[in-house]
Amino acid sequence: MRGRAGAVLAAALLLGGMGRAGGEDQVLRFPSRTDLVVLSAIAVDRHGRPVTDLRRTEFSIREDGQPQAIQHFSEGRESPARVLLLVDASGSMSTTPRSSSPVMAARQLLYALDPTDQIALAGFDDHYFGVVAFTTDHALILRGFSELQPFGSTALHDALGQAASDLATHGEGRRAVVVITDGVDTASHRSAEDVIARSRALDVPVYAISVVSPLDDPDSGRFTGRQRPTAATTGSRVLARYAEMSGGAAFVVSEFSGLKQATDTIVGELKHQYRLGYDPPPGPFRFRRVEVTTTRRGVSVKTRSGYVPQS
Repeated sequence: MRGRAGAVLAAALLLGGMGRAGGEDQVLRFPSRTDLVVLSAIAVDRHGRPVTDLRRTEFSIREDGQPQAIQHFSEGRESPARVLLLVDASGSMSTTPRSSSPVMAARQLLYALDPTDQIALAGFDDHYFGVVAFTTDHALILRGFSELQPFGSTALHDALGQAASDLATHGEGRRAVVVITDGVDTASHRSAEDVIARSRALDVPVYAISVVSPLDDPDSGRFTGRQRPTAATTGSRVLARYAEMSGGAAFVVSEFSGLKQATDTIVGELKHQYRLGYDPPPGPFRFRRVEVTTTRRGVSVKTRSGYVPQS
């Protein structure tokens, strides 16, 4: 599965698997114009809970500070979700506690998702490789974990960039990359800043679950990262930036309670993901900053930080 064969399978994972289990007619489709800007957006209240009943007229979009007319709108669960589960299979994951292991995270995630939601499983060590193509057979995803034996170095940034890029180029609708890792990168060819700069323009929310020891968990009474930051602490901060730029969220967990809270939050947001579309104004080919707000008091909106127009 690893190396060149894994790269081929990773391509098949998304190219061949996207149309399975549910049919293309169930996938939300915006107009086929390539220049349409589509944004996945999550609205949350002051307590971080998803707000599910916003109307189109309650949203506002600004591009580089200028208001834009919302041309297309969909809400909530009008189509099944597609989640690419990206799991760290490097040697550093061999010491992960069982209560917060990747397979335990996957169990919690699959339990909370709807039966019609499509999941794919991919892994990475020093390469990105596919394991299970998109399917509604959630038991098949769990069986796929037998292919993920911790080994080798960690190319986290390369894998995140590849996963987000792959998912962005196939299909519309509610979607996200969920990465489970210890946050430590030792083998990427691309820097974190390079990948963040590229991926922040994609309409793919990234959710990161950093599985660490209690010493690296800020919510643990044993946390020592403030005085002596470790590679895991630094890695968690980088993953938080990925999530913020993409409109997702990042979590650091060292025990089951934190893991369950993270997966519940991810699924809650994914189930209530709004889709907004607008016509981009004319202008130069460069990164354009986007901000989405709502007129409803006490509610904030998360989305990607911007995009690059089609050349």
